[in-house]
Amino acid sequence: MVKKNKSLAEYLYDNLQQNHYLRKLVKQLFTQYAYFLFQAKWALDKKEKTDLLKFADLLSKAQSNNGASECKNLALKIITMLQKMYPEDPNIDIVRNTVLSSLKNYLPRENHGYIKINTVDFLWDEVIDNYNKIQRKIPGQENQTFIGDQDKIFNSLENSINSFSAPTSMGKTYLMKKFIEYKVKTGEELNFAITVPSKALITEVRSSLLTDLVDNLSEHSYRIISRAEEYALDYENRNYIFVMTPERLSNLLLDNNYLRLDYLFIDESQKATEMDDRSIYYYEIIDKVQKWKQKPRITFASPLIPNPDVFLQLIDGSIKNNIRVDESPVTQTKFIIDRYNKELSVYNDQTKKKQHLCEFTENAIPHIVKMITDVMKGKTQSLIYYGSKRDVMSDAIVFSRQPLPTIESKELDELAAYISRKINPKYVLVDLVKKGIAFHIGELPIDVRTKIEEAYRKGILRTVFCTSTLLEGVNLPADNIFVTSLGNGKKKLSQLEFLNLIGRVGRIGHSMIGNVFLITGEKEKSHSNLSSYLKYLSKKLSKEHLSVEKALKPKQVAAIKKSLSAGDLKLSAVTDKRNYDLLRKISLIYIKELNHNQEGFTRKQFKKKISDDDETEIFTALHSRYPDELQDDVNFSADQSNLLIAQFMMSKLKDSLKSLMMKIS
Repeated sequence: MVKKNKSLAEYLYDNLQQNHYLRKLVKQLFTQYAYFLFQAKWALDKKEKTDLLKFADLLSKAQSNNGASECKNLALKIITMLQKMYPEDPNIDIVRNTVLSSLKNYLPRENHGYIKINTVDFLWDEVIDNYNKIQRKIPGQENQTFIGDQDKIFNSLENSINSFSAPTSMGKTYLMKKFIEYKVKTGEELNFAITVPSKALITEVRSSLLTDLVDNLSEHSYRIISRAEEYALDYENRNYIFVMTPERLSNLLLDNNYLRLDYLFIDESQKATEMDDRSIYYYEIIDKVQKWKQKPRITFASPLIPNPDVFLQLIDGSIKNNIRVDESPVTQTKFIIDRYNKELSVYNDQTKKKQHLCEFTENAIPHIVKMITDVMKGKTQSLIYYGSKRDVMSDAIVFSRQPLPTIESKELDELAAYISRKINPKYVLVDLVKKGIAFHIGELPIDVRTKIEEAYRKGILRTVFCTSTLLEGVNLPADNIFVTSLGNGKKKLSQLEFLNLIGRVGRIGHSMIGNVFLITGEKEKSHSNLSSYLKYLSKKLSKEHLSVEKALKPKQVAAIKKSLSAGDLKLSAVTDKRNYDLLRKISLIYIKELNHNQEGFTRKQFKKKISDDDETEIFTALHSRYPDELQDDVNFSADQSNLLIAQFMMSKLKDSLKSLMMKIS
């Protein structure tokens, strides 16, 4: 049956990606790009190149609701690969500019590789581009324009409650920072808070805000705070920008009852879906601000999540202010180095399958190793990800022993001297950085890690071996990423974490295309095997659920109910020791909401399986056992308070007895 109200453009684009000839051309492009990258013999004939350009132009103008994002992402991939392969081709340059304009990307472009002929078409296109540049100008920023749907996201930050997800490279944190900067520069007197999941991101976001706002902070009486102590020591009447981890912000709000926020940005909000007791701090923060008479405007920002509205349940599940962006402003090419099957292949995003490039024959191995090391040794910048710090350090040392080009750099010498002073002159990292190599692990002092990140951003360091400490949201200009494992410490990377990880290459303002090298284990049953990588690359992301919702299974709720009804805050009836810390903190939030008669998200989840009579029984039991001692801090419960008091009294008694015995003797 023919669908009504469907435009001609929608009919044309609905099945364009399935076009047999296009698929054949894209397959050829992937293969030849791989040969080009590895400096092997490659070639596209004139017709193939011309037809790929025509398809890229068509795909970039896709309007269908069904698959438009995939079409545009493919257009970007085709044009960026061709531009890398043929940097001097004027025909590619012309189509590239047209494609980028169709994708609403008006970033400054390289000098034209062709002579502009002032035809009516050229002049009209230039008028349209200039108009769009003005319309898409970022408020308060000179010569900076929105890319793709960034304007839609930026404007949504004014909503009272808002949630959005977008590709890793879309610049989510950047947009929130620019929004804050705009508000500060226009003289609005507000308090902002932006939560980030790691200390490394605190340093990055704070430094960026300090650099971009400079004199505006003092002019408008603003101060950037990243630790509670800084706020406690600040007695002046001023406005604040809090850049903190959820733990820090939760404790700050707990200790400062009169502090109020106008805007709250929850960055990397997917952390609230993880089965980790740290996720509880997001619920804590929302519970606190929901009790305020004047509530802040709240935005949840996450990468890639298919259902960003999931976070709105923490406030009001009936609100639908959410945006999901699937179009990426940059692209990646993925290669699979299969050590078990001894095969090198490239992943075809269109067919969702790998394409064979060559086998690891005895004669081919030295050539393949040379190809990979040439990529790492080149002028590009590379990140090498490992699941454990031991492998990071050992492989960084092994790589540094290869013949590497000599680097004469005052900056590298200064970085080496800094590490020597901070750690030890004989520490292995000192010699590594002199060769443009570093490793980045959680055990390094935070100021050393920060120096490594700064040196990498400046292009001083070319190759960094790292664990997830570096890749958890930190914005680094990587051209290549080598993934050696799907492990993350003792856990396995989830599909979302994996896609977020490889999305770190190809960054706005640095490079429109990045290379991903996925390296399998040598054993068939390795957790980082071929099928695992292919599954993560091809499978659609599943909808996310909040950690409280996932943790509170009927069995767990029954055990928590049994314990709390007996006034037992230790939750002795809970047998799931793997998630004990998470369940204990969830129960403490529930008790706090019950104690204040607050209908928060956590209490709502319990009430799905606990009756009003059950709640009355729990409330009575807890107040009977801990009268006036129930805590609001999920880190410190009433039973722990009683234990601490008992230990203190016992210590005082021991001291008194000891003093008495000394007097007697």
